[in-house]
Amino acid sequence: MRPTILEVADLAGVSKSSVSNYFHHPGKLSEATRRRIADAMDAVGFSLNDAARTLRTGRSPVVGYVAFELAAARTPVIANAVAARLAEHDIDLLIATNQGDGSRERRYLSLFERQRVSGLIVSPLGDLEDDLRRLRDMGIPSVLMTRHPRALDQPAVSIDHAKGGRLALEHLLELGRRRVGFITDTLAVEQITLRFEGARAVASAAGASIEVVATAERSVMSGIATGRAIADLPAHERPDALFCVNDLVAIGVVHGLAGTVRVPQDVAVVGYDDIEFAQTPAVPLTSVGTPQSELGEAAADLILAETGITSSSMPRQREFAPWLVVRASTVAP
Repeated sequence: MRPTILEVADLAGVSKSSVSNYFHHPGKLSEATRRRIADAMDAVGFSLNDAARTLRTGRSPVVGYVAFELAAARTPVIANAVAARLAEHDIDLLIATNQGDGSRERRYLSLFERQRVSGLIVSPLGDLEDDLRRLRDMGIPSVLMTRHPRALDQPAVSIDHAKGGRLALEHLLELGRRRVGFITDTLAVEQITLRFEGARAVASAAGASIEVVATAERSVMSGIATGRAIADLPAHERPDALFCVNDLVAIGVVHGLAGTVRVPQDVAVVGYDDIEFAQTPAVPLTSVGTPQSELGEAAADLILAETGITSSSMPRQREFAPWLVVRASTVAP
């Protein structure tokens, strides 16, 4: 249990109002009283961070968010949705990004633990459920973002990424494409693996092929480099379709193919997430849409309910369905 203001007051031998004055009106207290209160806070581990608001509301005014990658085009949309919903209840969002580093995300969990945040929203690189269970036992609830939980008591919001992969491949097969390249920088991330496995199942059932095409990172510039490398291949060695790990890579790939390979006549290209920029390239991008704002709002609603700030009858584990948006990168106008 977290230390309370009453424990501080009892240990210091003062009233709760004196502890309140320590933060709001320290001039009303003698130096000796201020010192006793400070010593008592240190002794029980009462955090000074936002302590005044905690006194008034009985809770920390901060929720921590560990994002998988801040540069991903979808992350700001999700984070903005979370922040807006929390702000309705006078709660602030503190964001950290693991930048693909598993040890970094654990350090952020430790940091948020020391800050005594009300709760955590985590979009993890690795498996953090044991860490999150320990924090729940300490009174810091959490919501797992974009990943399916192992534990039935771990609140989570996720997307059916396997379905997203199936939707992309079904569309490409309907167009007669048989040799598909899946462009990604990793298969070590669960969400990406699920997309690939969903796509591979559809390709296998239809007797088509899908192979991983490596790219350096999930960015436009990396997509451009990968697109140019594919364009340099002999025509008989090129895939006739490309399913990209996200829209940024897909936009880059279309740019890298331009001038050498026609999109979609020679190579059809599908992205993932249907970000705003997917509609704007010279060849508008077919993409698998994901409900980013809804995902963020659901995560915020769950953490508000888990912390007791609101009451909710919504399920503690929710999965959202993706959808296909068809544009000119697969179907020529």
